Amino acid sequence: MTQPQLSRREQNKLDTRRAIAQAALDLARTHGVGGFTAEQIADQAGVSRRTFFNYFHSPEEALIVSTESFLDRAEAELLARPAEEPILDAMIAALAATTKVENLKDCGDLFRLSAGNPDLLGTHLLAWERAEARIISAVEDRLQGRASSLYIHALVGSLLSCAKAAMREWVSADTPDADAAQTLEHHIVATLTMLRDGFSHPTR
Repeated sequence: MTQPQLSRREQNKLDTRRAIAQAALDLARTHGVGGFTAEQIADQAGVSRRTFFNYFHSPEEALIVSTESFLDRAEAELLARPAEEPILDAMIAALAATTKVENLKDCGDLFRLSAGNPDLLGTHLLAWERAEARIISAVEDRLQGRASSLYIHALVGSLLSCAKAAMREWVSADTPDADAAQTLEHHIVATLTMLRDGFSHPTR
């Protein structure tokens, strides 16, 4: 999928946002969620405290960038699928494409970190809910009244639940860092395959 060309100013803003988000995640890995401040994130990212708050309202908000990127990519990939492609095939292909993002392991690590922190968990779940609402809207536009609201909500919910199930499985396993991203990618593709096949038989 071809990405639109960003201006230099837009690219600089995007790079700054990513640097702050990466600094937040690095600190969370070493100090634990809640073990650092916005000022420490800013210092690690090489920006001012004011710059941090120009981009984010809290450390938790900075932490969820990897999840937002993952879900934004899924939405963008769905919008780019051929109009004549069956909706389930399009959605599975769109979510499978997200396994190729560079920060896939970051998204999995955030899923792990959020499980033990109520503030981060709430922010994390809100990011999933916002993305779900946008994807539902995209599917509604694509189907143009050819499916009920119940069908669309169930379909999108099932797809995102598959991604969450893959991340939970990945978090529960002790995967070496060198294989972590590849293992998470495998889990996501496996759950999507189960969905496509109608969960017709159990697997081990």
